[in-house]
Order: sequence, then C-alpha cells, then structure tokens
Amino acid sequence: MAHFDVYISGEGLAEIDGHTLVPAPGQSVHEVVLDRLHGHAEERAGAVVATVYDSPGAARFVLEVLPDGSSRVLEPEQEPSPEPEPELTAPPAAVPVATVVVPVSAADTASAVATAVARARATAAARAEVPDPAAVAAPAPATGLPADIAERIGRINGLAADGRLDEAFADATALRESLTGSMGAEHPHAVEARAVEAYLAHLRGDHREAIVLALAVARIRCRARDGRAPAEVARAAAAWQQLDDDRAVVAHGRELLHMWDTLDRHGLLPPGYAALVGQVRRQVDALEAYV
Repeated sequence: MAHFDVYISGEGLAEIDGHTLVPAPGQSVHEVVLDRLHGHAEERAGAVVATVYDSPGAARFVLEVLPDGSSRVLEPEQEPSPEPEPELTAPPAAVPVATVVVPVSAADTASAVATAVARARATAAARAEVPDPAAVAAPAPATGLPADIAERIGRINGLAADGRLDEAFADATALRESLTGSMGAEHPHAVEARAVEAYLAHLRGDHREAIVLALAVARIRCRARDGRAPAEVARAAAAWQQLDDDRAVVAHGRELLHMWDTLDRHGLLPPGYAALVGQVRRQVDALEAYV
C-alpha cells in the first residue's frame, strides 16, 4: 500500500512528498489534499495511506483514501515497542541495589488532568447540546431507479425491518460495489446505494464505517450542488457525534464544517441548520487544542 507524508502549514498550504499544493479559490486545504490522495489511489487502483501533520506542532493522524474517493482516519500510529532488555543476574551481595524513584511534579499531573477534563467536558457538552438530527432517519427512497436496483434496495430494506442488519449491510455493500464498478462512484445509482449502506452502518453501531460512507455521499452531493446535500451532511454529523476518537472527531468535523460553509456560500444551507453547525464548530475548536 502506497504511503505519503502530508504537511499542512498554518498559511493554508500543503505539501505531499515534497510537492506543494495550493487550494483553488473556494477550496479548502484539506479538500485539495483529499483530491490529490484520491488521484493517487485511482492511479494505483488501490487504497493509499497518508500520515498528515496538520499544522506545525499539531498531533499527526493517519488517513486512508480509497479509489472511490471515500476516506477514513485510522488509529494513531503506534511507536515501535522497545526491545526487551536482557535479564540480569543478581548482583553480588557486596553491591547494594538501590530503588530509584523518578519524581513527577504536581504541575505535570495537574496539567494532564486539566487537559483530560477539559477535553471530556467539551465533548460531553457539545453532544448534549446538539439534538439528534432528524437526518438520522433512513434516506428517502430515490425515484426513477431501474427495476432491478429498486428491487434489491427493497429487499435490503426488508432485511433491515426484520432486524437482520448484518445481512442487509452485506447486501448493500455488494450492491454499492457492483454499481461503483460498472457505473462509477459518483453515478446517482451508486450514490443511492452508498447512502443506504451508510444508514445501515449507523443502525449497526459501526460509527466509523458510517461516517466514512456518509461523508462520501455528502461530498458528492455538495460538489453537484444537489438540493439533498444539507440532509446528507446532517446524516454524516449524526454518525460523527458517536465517534470516540478525538483525532477522528476533529478531522471529520473539519470536513463537515467545510461542506456546510460551501453550501452556505451557494445559498443551499437552510436556516434550521445554524444551531447544528455552531455546535459542531464549537466541539471541533475545543478539541483541536488537545489532539
């Protein structure tokens, strides 16, 4: 799997493996990075991974981008485990063995506790204040689908209604992969299948998968200036609210905010979304200082 190092400066520029990227007017630096990584994934017909250093001094995170344009934040990179030290034989009796205690200052302890408490409060407060969006409801059935696709989606919905969520999700994934392979990831039929797949991931409690799928649908709708884009972004926000990894919350939260800003600039964001946007922005701003 190809790996890239991405550095994002405080001036809104990015660098991927030594190549500078400058966002086009109206494009965020995170969007231009995703577009370039998506291009690398398409060229290789496989997933690519990037270690992203988001502004000097900020913590890094690892991003995986697939050829269909979807992306997800992976677990933080693990430092290599130190080699075990060889066992030592007992020292001669004449040599005393001292116990060394390394002092930890009260200031260090207080700082760590304060950071953890502040982060927890920011997350809990934002989640408590943001109502569960109505967008958690199932995506509205699309009209004009070919009979065979409509039949498969109807069968998937039937499985979900019976509580057979794993089967429904597996069928939705198979349908989305089939349509993406034959029509392309941004074809309306493939997008509809991905929206159903995202909703089922949400129902199964697989929130990491749900946010990746829902963001991909929202991204496509936003690019197309589709009137359904605000609802798709809100669905993604519903999955985002369930994430428990701070790096993923910040990274995906930034993308949600960028899409809402884009919709607002084009007059496509209904007034009723202002409270949700404000709370997401506050949570991301609060957590950025700690990740």
